[in-house]
Amino acid sequence: MFGLWPLQNGVIYTVQWLVMFVAASLTLMNALMESVKSCDVPRDGLEILRLIESCIHAWLNIIFPRIYMKKLAVNINSAIDDWWSSLTKKELQVIMEYARTGRLVTLTQLIVGSIGGTLWFASVFLSNKNKVASIENNTAWNFVIPSTCIYNGVSYSTYQALFVMQAVQGFLVLMSECACDSFFFSITMHLCGQLELLRIQFIEICKKPYADEKRHGNIFGPLVKRHCHLIKLTRNIEDAFNINILIRLLIISVVIAASGLGIILSINSHDYKEIIKMVISIQFYMIQTFLYTYAGDILQNRSESIVYAIYSSTWHEMSPIMVKDLIFIMMRMKIPLRISAGKFFYLARTTMTDILKTTLTYISFLQVTVDK
Repeated sequence: MFGLWPLQNGVIYTVQWLVMFVAASLTLMNALMESVKSCDVPRDGLEILRLIESCIHAWLNIIFPRIYMKKLAVNINSAIDDWWSSLTKKELQVIMEYARTGRLVTLTQLIVGSIGGTLWFASVFLSNKNKVASIENNTAWNFVIPSTCIYNGVSYSTYQALFVMQAVQGFLVLMSECACDSFFFSITMHLCGQLELLRIQFIEICKKPYADEKRHGNIFGPLVKRHCHLIKLTRNIEDAFNINILIRLLIISVVIAASGLGIILSINSHDYKEIIKMVISIQFYMIQTFLYTYAGDILQNRSESIVYAIYSSTWHEMSPIMVKDLIFIMMRMKIPLRISAGKFFYLARTTMTDILKTTLTYISFLQVTVDK
């Protein structure tokens, strides 16, 4: 539908991608123009800020996967080969566990996103119900995408056409935002499952007695090649998503800080409807942040667990040549596989707390500025 599936790269899928790119670009331009355009109609600046964040995120989700489509295709083909390979019952259970996690997150993202989008479209449509009864040339309609200043005073027939167009734009932006995030999470979870299988294979090999020292090279060779392949898959994910993740986390910090200040102001004015609205939006952004940081943290932990598994094995009973090979393997694996945000910092669970600390600092600064 979006023209972003790495294994499909024909004319039809290119056209689909161009449609998505144009829709996301127009939506982003609409939000930016609305934010800078001045008019006498009251507007919700925080709502426009949240829309700009969503549009930028969706736009990046459309651009970067397309640029790195060949690298992502390597990850998809590798996952297909893993599922078609002969797996034992224990190995199948391991990768099925990570596959279920990715599927659960994907379905939750799409279902919640669809429900939220439908409720938003319905609320905007119902909010204009009273205005239809007294249509005037200067009627300030409520739009799906905030456009009160841009389309101020349009007729009701024009408004209907714009409403349908913006509903389609909003749906495409919403789906591209949820689907690409779910795609990132799913392929990262599969990579974590493969690292867990590699750890199990190292444990099993280290338990086996090998009397013939001349065969030691063939023992660890396939596992080392497998680890090198997983390193390549991690770099593909890193290249395709690191800039997107950095911009996403930076904007989320600002939006959460602004929403937190909005909650404080709404409490003072006893606007409980706005409080609930902002709390829900903050929870949504926190879940999005947790999705990235959780995947990065699990990937790092599964990579580091291989080193601990080798060290906990009976290496002291092996021949000196095999121990020497294990040392070199551990030296390489001491550098864990990680995903960064724009090469500035790595994604881990501590990233979540760092973002919260930063947003609290922003809220305190903004509150002091507003009080003055």
